[in-house]
Amino acid sequence: MATEYDVRSNAAELVRSATESMRSSWQAVPRVFRVLVSWHLVFVFALAAVASVVSFNGTHPGYQRIAFALPAVEHISVPWHSEVDAFGHKVSQAFGVHRSTATEFAGWILEASERQGIEPELLASLVLTESSFNKDARSHLGAIGPAQVRPEFWSTFCGGDLKDPADNIYCGAQVLSHLLDRCGDDTVCALTAYNIGPYGSEEQAGRRYVSKVDEYTETLRKYPL
Repeated sequence: MATEYDVRSNAAELVRSATESMRSSWQAVPRVFRVLVSWHLVFVFALAAVASVVSFNGTHPGYQRIAFALPAVEHISVPWHSEVDAFGHKVSQAFGVHRSTATEFAGWILEASERQGIEPELLASLVLTESSFNKDARSHLGAIGPAQVRPEFWSTFCGGDLKDPADNIYCGAQVLSHLLDRCGDDTVCALTAYNIGPYGSEEQAGRRYVSKVDEYTETLRKYPL
């Protein structure tokens, strides 16, 4: 019967024999192949070491995990025709203007107000007060168009064709923006000057005009887009 010592001796002998056999086989392999395998093993061990360090940094309380910044959510803009249609509907509801007329004017008003930095509700209320959205309006003083611009004062300043309603409204917005700058962004001052002129003396008429524009503007603001 084999003793425990005999079993261990036999096992050790088998290990030595297998080791010698593997060493002989390895030496028989071409040197180039052995070098490639050695470099491959080094690379695998290096990757394992890096992975263990990264894992340690992510879990160890002494380290802070830094997240990569996610790309900002892209702003989805409303299509221009939808914006015009919505504002036209708002004007039509607030002022009782025919929907097609309100939508046509909405495009001109939105573009002019955006380019001149004026609230579209304010510009729409000015046009309503001046002409009730009449493209061919004329006053006894010679003011023309929806924004009632006087060519002798503002034709050179604005340029364009003041008989064209789009140019006329843009000129009105440009004049109002200019007057707001002169008045230090005081809307009452700018609207008064728009109505009676920068050097006009009809203050009572100017106050009535400003009150009417303010009332229309507040009414229009109450209607959502």
